[in-house]
Amino acid sequence: MFIATIRIGLLRRLLALAVFLCLAFFALFRAPDGAPALSAATAQGTPLPVIMYHSLLRDPAMAGPYVLSPDDFEADILYLQQHGYETVSLRQAVDYVLSGGSLPEKPVLLTLDDGFLNNLSYLPDILERTGACVLVSVVGQYTELFSGHPDPNPSYAYLSWDEITALTATGKVEIGNHSWGFHALSPRRGAMRLPGETDAQYRAALINDAARLQNALNERCGLSPQVYTYPYGQISEGADTLLREMGFAATLSCYELITTLTPGRPDCLYSIGRFNRPSGISSADFFTDIGLS
Repeated sequence: MFIATIRIGLLRRLLALAVFLCLAFFALFRAPDGAPALSAATAQGTPLPVIMYHSLLRDPAMAGPYVLSPDDFEADILYLQQHGYETVSLRQAVDYVLSGGSLPEKPVLLTLDDGFLNNLSYLPDILERTGACVLVSVVGQYTELFSGHPDPNPSYAYLSWDEITALTATGKVEIGNHSWGFHALSPRRGAMRLPGETDAQYRAALINDAARLQNALNERCGLSPQVYTYPYGQISEGADTLLREMGFAATLSCYELITTLTPGRPDCLYSIGRFNRPSGISSADFFTDIGLS
C-alpha cells in the first residue's frame, strides 16, 4: 500500500508537470497576423467570439497564461454583459446553424479545457450569480485516474465522473470531448497524425480514442457531447471530416480568430477559433485587445 501511494503521488506530480509544459505550445496557434480576424465562412451570419479558459485558482502564485483567478473570471463575464454580450451554449450555436435556431445579437461562448476539479469549486456559484453558461471539455484518462484515486488538491486534480455529473446538474454547464488519451505531445501531438501513419491507421486511432470518451460519458454521466475540443489545438488534415462522420456537430481549435456562424452552413462549426485568456491583464484590456467592446 505504501509503495502504491508513492507511485500514485509521483504520477500526479508528473501529470501536473506535463500539463504545465504542454500548455506552452498554445502560443503557436495565433492567427497568422497575431490579431483577431473573422473566419472566411461568409460575410453574412453571426460572429461568435469564443474565450478559452483552463484552471481557476485563488492562489496568486499560481496565476499565469492558463490559470486565472475565479474573481477575474467573474469580472470577465460582468464586463461582457455590460457591453451587451450574452453567453450562449454550444448547443445554441449548433441549432442556429443547422436548425434555424436563434442567437442573441452579440453572442459569446466561454470554454474551459481539461476538466480541472477547481472548475467545480467555483463555476456553480459564479454562473448562478451571473446567469452565464459555459462549456467544460474533459480528458477521459484524467477523469478515470481521479475517479479511482480522489484528490482534493485544486492545483492539479481533475473532475471524476460523479463530479462531471454534479457540474452539469447546475444546468449551466455543457461538457465537451477533449479526447480520452490524446492530451499529450508525445508520441502523438494531440490528435495529430503520427509520422508514417496511414489514412486507415489514423482514422482508427482518432475515432477509437474519441469514441472511448463518448462511451464513458454516456455510460457514467448520461452525456453525449456534441463538440470535440482538439488537445493543444493540434489538427491534422481530414480530422474534422472524421469527427463529423462520428456525429460531432462542432470542433474547437486554438486558432485566435472569430468564427462567423452561418445558417445552413455546417462547415462553419468545425475548427472554431478561440482566444486564450491569461492572467495579468484586466478584463477591459483583454477584451479590447481581441475586439470585444
